[in-house]
Amino acid sequence: MSAVEKAGFVTSLAIGAALFSQSAIGDPASGTVSYQSKSGPIVVTVKNVYLVTGPDEVSGKLIRRLVFSSADQSAKIKACAAMSCADSGLGEGMTVDFGAGSRLNYWFVGNAQRIQYSGTAKPEAAKLVADTPRRLAGTLTLDDSAAGGAKVNIDFDAAVLKEFATAR
Repeated sequence: MSAVEKAGFVTSLAIGAALFSQSAIGDPASGTVSYQSKSGPIVVTVKNVYLVTGPDEVSGKLIRRLVFSSADQSAKIKACAAMSCADSGLGEGMTVDFGAGSRLNYWFVGNAQRIQYSGTAKPEAAKLVADTPRRLAGTLTLDDSAAGGAKVNIDFDAAVLKEFATAR
């Protein structure tokens, strides 16, 4: 094998490895979700975000859901057959639904799901720089701590990881 052929082979391997590693992890997110529990403060450092689309469990309406997590959830989400499965294994993080109603619905979990809080936020809590059917990017900032809820500040950029079939 010539030096040029070796260089091309090595480049192909590097590109393939980069593509494989990108598909094996979530899209980038950074920030925190804080929650004051009865036993003390819980702070989740968000590192990953996943965008899934499918039917809302209540209305059957097509929605987009961001799943924010501290640990990689991509393989589990890709293996899911139903929208409700996409966040069932989330132990530390939160979900936010876009398109389920006039407000953003969210669910926070911490301490291996021992702590849970759900609420709604004004759509303005999400300052989006990209808002397409296949991508959401921007900043999510909300503070429901006065009502006993979560305080959130997360930057994210997510492309659709999984599309679930619409309700019949």
